Amino acid sequence: MNALRLSDLATYLGGELFGDPDFVVQGVREPHEAGEEDLVFLFDAHFLEEVCASRAKAVVAGKGMRERLGGKFVLEVANPRLAFARVLTLFYVPFYPPRGVHPLAFVHPKAKLGHDVAIGPFAVIEEDASIGDRTCIFPQVYVGRGVRIGSDCVLYPQVVVREYCVLGNRVVLHSGVVVGADGFGYEWAEKGYEKVPQIGRVIIEDDVEVGANTTIDRATLGYTRVGRGTKIDNLVMIAHNVRIGENTIIVAQSGIAGSSEIGDGVIIGGQAGIIDHCRVGKGARIAARAGVTSEVFPGETVSGFPAQEHHQELKERALVRRLPEIWQRVKELEKLVRKLLGE
Repeated sequence: MNALRLSDLATYLGGELFGDPDFVVQGVREPHEAGEEDLVFLFDAHFLEEVCASRAKAVVAGKGMRERLGGKFVLEVANPRLAFARVLTLFYVPFYPPRGVHPLAFVHPKAKLGHDVAIGPFAVIEEDASIGDRTCIFPQVYVGRGVRIGSDCVLYPQVVVREYCVLGNRVVLHSGVVVGADGFGYEWAEKGYEKVPQIGRVIIEDDVEVGANTTIDRATLGYTRVGRGTKIDNLVMIAHNVRIGENTIIVAQSGIAGSSEIGDGVIIGGQAGIIDHCRVGKGARIAARAGVTSEVFPGETVSGFPAQEHHQELKERALVRRLPEIWQRVKELEKLVRKLLGE
């Protein structure tokens, strides 16, 4: 953790400082935990009262907020959340195993290691695997035969990358991720299900991050692909032959069935499900717990089950909530009709 002057932070973030440029902050904390020398962030006006009550003297906030933060040193920036992410990298340095191969790791003689690679204890690197420069392999990671891993990647403990899969540069796989397990393929025969061999692979492009215990299955033929810059949360299931575009967000507990295509810049909410051979267009938004059973067009926002255009889904939900009232009115109308008919 480093102490930093507010003037240096303002330069780093490209913000405008109102207050003592020589004031030194010692760390970043939440407002209710902060001391006088801690830095706090105001993301939006909902948290204004909490930030004002904080002991912290220095606040990073959005444009035009300084007048509402009387008595604080205020660093105004265009995007406080982005500033927050960048400031954390200055104060907190993540732990990585030391460079080199730990004596308790197994590296096959025919594996290829780049410069300044870190291989932790009980990691296994199989034959013909290739690890790029400065990549960090934590303890208990398994890298299969013929795997290709790029430079500056991080594989946390208990990650499994199965045979012949490919990872680009700066890929981060959190604990429990399995890349390249068999796709779910079976065919009924007279005496039961016969397995369809899964002989493809997985390709993960540059700058992808995958959360804990997520699984990305290998293709039956060809490849399963995750596009550059995509971020995947914990506990996500991506099936065989799925193609995911660039800079897509997939939130926890979602599932994408086999051979579906997800475009660039898509956002998939938590616990959403997409059926097999489905297409989701560029820039689409899929709400949490939506069940996608047909094509989603570029830029469209869908929700519900089966998923449909979001505003239409909201109208239908509103009507469903009124069903008891509507049913009561129908019964009253029936009584009135019977009375008028003399029944």
